Amino acid sequence: MSKIEAKKPGVTALARGLAILRCFDRRRAELTVSEIARRTGLSQPTAWRLCQTLVDEGYLVRTPQTSLRVGAAALTLGFAAIQGLGFPEIALPYLRDIAGRVGVTTSLSLKQGDDIVSIEACDGALPTPNQPVGWRAPLFAVSSGLAVLARMSEAEREAAAQTWARTHSDATARTRMATAVGQLRDQGYVRFDGMVEGQFSAVAVPLWQPGPDGGRYWAISCGGVRAQLSEDRLTLASEALTRVVPILEPALEAMPLLLVP
Repeated sequence: MSKIEAKKPGVTALARGLAILRCFDRRRAELTVSEIARRTGLSQPTAWRLCQTLVDEGYLVRTPQTSLRVGAAALTLGFAAIQGLGFPEIALPYLRDIAGRVGVTTSLSLKQGDDIVSIEACDGALPTPNQPVGWRAPLFAVSSGLAVLARMSEAEREAAAQTWARTHSDATARTRMATAVGQLRDQGYVRFDGMVEGQFSAVAVPLWQPGPDGGRYWAISCGGVRAQLSEDRLTLASEALTRVVPILEPALEAMPLLLVP
């Protein structure tokens, strides 16, 4: 069974074609059919037929090196979808979908200095009280901030920890940071229970946007009052967040090329 067939029911051929297009990004601008088959889990003949269809429709083009790259039709579609939009607008439909399916508040946050700031949020059946859009917290204090720290380079994390230590005596900060790094590496998400004076639990994933100023760090989180969140709900949240990262991060990588900051 291929990676695509293991997903929920739908139009399999369409899902396979979209999976092929998602194989291409800034680091992998050109791929052979064999590489595409390996990355998608499709058989070589199936991958070849789908790639040929995408070539015929202009979504892929062949290179002189017998590889494939994204064609004008796909680029035109991407420009039309993203032009004039900020990342919060692009992410909002995904936030709504996760909040509706998981039932908890789903937030998009941005690192600003030593803090993480809520930029957009969608409530589920169990809304998080007293956390409106614009809510700000230190990176070390909440799951979304710790997810960002886990995505940062070791040098950036060390600088953040030293800055924190100048004004705080919280000895758990480095322990939290190390835990977040391990969670992101091993699980693809960060989860902390009992944050904010023991009241809240949340799962978060980081996203990075390249740019001339060193880039921006974003986070998407699902969380709420600890007593209301079952283990099953938090597990569902972690699965939903890890699925959305490979969808949204390529948009972030492309945005500096398409939009004026």
